[in-house]
Amino acid sequence: MKKNIVTLILTFTGVILSAITIPYSQTELKIGTNHLTGFVRIAPDDSLAIPLQTNVWLWHDKENLFVLCEAEIDENFEKGKFATTDEWADCDCVRIQIITDVKNYYAYMFYSLPFGNQYDCIRKSDMNIDASWNSNYKYENSISDTLWISSMKIPLRDLRFYGNPPYKWKIILTRYFEKADEYYSLPYGKIDMGKDYFRTAYDVTINEELSKNKNYRITPYFIKKYDLMEETDSFDPENIGLDFSYNPTSATKVKISLNPDFSDIPMDTAEDNFNVRYAPHFWENRYFFIEDLDVFGVSSNLFYSRHIMQPQYAVKLTGNSENFSYGFLSAMDKEVSEDGEILNNDDIYNMMAFKPKWENISIQMTLLNRMNKNYHNEVLIINPTWEFMKNQSVWGEVDFTLKDESGNENEKGYSVYCGYNGKKGDVNWSINGSRMSENYKADMGRVFETDFSAINLNAWQNSDPNGKIIKSFGSSIWLHKAIMNDDKEMLEQNGGLNFWANSPHKINISISGNIGQESYNDSVFTWDNIYANMSTWNISWLSAWINYSTGHSLVYNLFEIFKKDYISLGFSGDIGNNFSYNVSTQRKRYFDFPTDCEEDDEYWISNADLTINFSNKLSLTNGLRYNNYENSSQTAYLGFFSNLRYEFKDNCNLYLGYKTAQDETEREFITEYKQAYMKVSYTF
Repeated sequence: MKKNIVTLILTFTGVILSAITIPYSQTELKIGTNHLTGFVRIAPDDSLAIPLQTNVWLWHDKENLFVLCEAEIDENFEKGKFATTDEWADCDCVRIQIITDVKNYYAYMFYSLPFGNQYDCIRKSDMNIDASWNSNYKYENSISDTLWISSMKIPLRDLRFYGNPPYKWKIILTRYFEKADEYYSLPYGKIDMGKDYFRTAYDVTINEELSKNKNYRITPYFIKKYDLMEETDSFDPENIGLDFSYNPTSATKVKISLNPDFSDIPMDTAEDNFNVRYAPHFWENRYFFIEDLDVFGVSSNLFYSRHIMQPQYAVKLTGNSENFSYGFLSAMDKEVSEDGEILNNDDIYNMMAFKPKWENISIQMTLLNRMNKNYHNEVLIINPTWEFMKNQSVWGEVDFTLKDESGNENEKGYSVYCGYNGKKGDVNWSINGSRMSENYKADMGRVFETDFSAINLNAWQNSDPNGKIIKSFGSSIWLHKAIMNDDKEMLEQNGGLNFWANSPHKINISISGNIGQESYNDSVFTWDNIYANMSTWNISWLSAWINYSTGHSLVYNLFEIFKKDYISLGFSGDIGNNFSYNVSTQRKRYFDFPTDCEEDDEYWISNADLTINFSNKLSLTNGLRYNNYENSSQTAYLGFFSNLRYEFKDNCNLYLGYKTAQDETEREFITEYKQAYMKVSYTF
């Protein structure tokens, strides 16, 4: 009812959500035909009109899209802080999403923030954000006591688009109020709408032929490392690298990286990886591999870029058209040996992808290859998806694998997956099943178990009552079972429930419970866990959370179930405009370990980060990593890093850094490594 009333009011005021034409102009243009207003509230979801007038005008000069926003502000306006590129700041903001290809279901996102921070990204079809994507957009702010004016320029050459004029695109405008934690959108649209979020976006048309200038970017860089333990440095070709990107057309992009370097990436956070059945998983954090990876349609189970330890080169081509998208990636690892023993092979990794698409059907086809002398492994993926009616879809996937290694017989394997996803109102559900053969091999990814079949059932619900006590809440339930193909014995099975709720005062509570069984070392073990969390983020300089869980867990090294509990707490926040911090610590404890088992039954893991942003161009990040897990070789670990970044010119950076790690043995910390580095990159 409220939505109908709002629509009626907007109709009488002449603001109808329909298509507009973005006009051509080489100067600022504020006329009625390129003017957008009429934001409505989507979080909480009641479609109320925005309380502070917000006006947007759009025009282009064939090379750039211009977005002028004039937004009323009041005493609750939150300016945030200084931040480096793609570092989020908690503040009021205005955002535009541009959809140039609705069939592929993705959007380019550009933020305007009060301190001028640059934050751009891509919203992918699953609604996740890819912040590794970067453009050359710019904007300027003018802020008075009552008005915030933001003038944004987005280079069209940074967007993928195809075809000839008129160009039929879509946009979504959003304004966020930080203190009230409210989102307003034009037009109405929420990400839980799935693909309808992209379909119902505002239609815009550009009639003029847009410039399709070839977009070159060349970034050579120089790295100098100094070993503070050996007090030595060196210079060789490995100290020089090059990134090159080129857009042959407005829909195609080529990237080449020679001797890519990731020295400026912070240390991985310390995590509890001490009682795990399989090798631990670390987040993908090397931008070259993860940017545009959605084109290939693979997860880390099939392509895990951290297998490529020290890439010598990497090449990537991606593109799309109205009816298909495609991609190619190739990278070569570096051989590392010690005392005549090869520790890492110089393998070559390749991926090729092709995805034809229609309005409601797509077929992802990807071929992966890892090879070296006398060795190669291929995986062919065919993944069709059909949305047969609104919010109802079925999908399938067939993977064929081949591994040929000198001296061994060729191994051929397969895996088959199928599933159904549905949604009605606030309720979502999914059902999927899979079967994998014994000889399934995917050496580029993370596959630890084969020769099994599995089924998964999931259902979840989210609601926004916007009451005085509960602002939003949700719940979920899940079931999973896997059995071995040969003897039909259970491999693992588990299920659980979860409930969460947010209050209007930015307080969240969550509680979940799950129980399961798994087969290990020819025995079946039953485990259980109850988890509770409370967090608050109402104060800008102090967000806090505390988690507690208890239950029974399988300790793999002891082949036995033990009672355990776990507590974690953390604090984060922004202090003024320049300082931000994040501190977390957790304790894990087991009960009734055998006295002679040599397994640590109680240990702590801590992480601390402090960032000083002197400006949006100059920042210093410091981090501390610690755990006191005791094993036969050490009793604690301590790591520290410090990274200084200075963007002395647009896309030109100077990095200075320091990293050290120490292991405690017999109550004395022994330095494992200590290194300083300098990296200079210059973009032409």
